[in-house]
Amino acid sequence: MSLSRKAINFDLSTNELKKHFKDTREPYIKIKTFMLENGFEHRQYSGYASKEPMDDDKILTLTRELNRKFSWLSSCIQEFDVTDIGEQYSLNHIFKDFISINKDLEVKSPTKEHSQKELAKKQLMKQVKQSLQRDNKEPSKDKDLER
Repeated sequence: MSLSRKAINFDLSTNELKKHFKDTREPYIKIKTFMLENGFEHRQYSGYASKEPMDDDKILTLTRELNRKFSWLSSCIQEFDVTDIGEQYSLNHIFKDFISINKDLEVKSPTKEHSQKELAKKQLMKQVKQSLQRDNKEPSKDKDLER
């Protein structure tokens, strides 16, 4: 690991959590509060990403502090992974654009389901290529994009 943004993902044993909490959502709330207070954003479920680059020592210190703060945590952890975040690109616009494609398809209403799928495929490929160009990326020559 190096000086970079970090992703932390973990898995807790529900059975172990039940030994310490009536409501198993409570420990996740506690961990979330800790992570947010220590420079992370909540991405999904048990996944967090640092807002700023961190070095290995900072991550080790935070992990030890998390373990000290929550004595129940060490018996509940099944996995606790740290990953260096490299280049990251949001492709949310593809999904939003796809909504408009679907609306266009409903309006055009081709007579055959096959032609509808082909039209959607062509429009999606066009939008992916435009998106890649907008992000200054070359479209992949991989045939999976063509399928």
